[in-house]
Amino acid sequence: MVPRWCCRPLASLLLLAGADVPLQPASAQGQRFFAYNNTTRTDFTGVCMAPAGTENWGPNQALNDRDKSLDAGERLTLTGVAPGHFSVKLVERSGRTCILQGVDLTKEKSFDIRDQQISNCR
Repeated sequence: MVPRWCCRPLASLLLLAGADVPLQPASAQGQRFFAYNNTTRTDFTGVCMAPAGTENWGPNQALNDRDKSLDAGERLTLTGVAPGHFSVKLVERSGRTCILQGVDLTKEKSFDIRDQQISNCR
């Protein structure tokens, strides 16, 4: 027979191990999504996503990068994102804001940001 006190450390260890489970929907676990900044010289300090048709902006994805920005020519890993249709709010270093509509991450794992898409930023 195993003493009752012997199992407590094991139970605590199992609870702590379970705490590392990502807080994403099951459909997003194991999937990686990316944004590519294919602009010629625009850097973004803000990259926020919202379900299409809403303004429920999620966290600033640019903070996932080492220097906390999405620089021209750089790829950004998106976290906590499940497949779906999105609007993306981009904030340039200068403070101008752009909204990309119709970003589809149901079939693709990434989206591009191009100069033409940010020509109407304010």
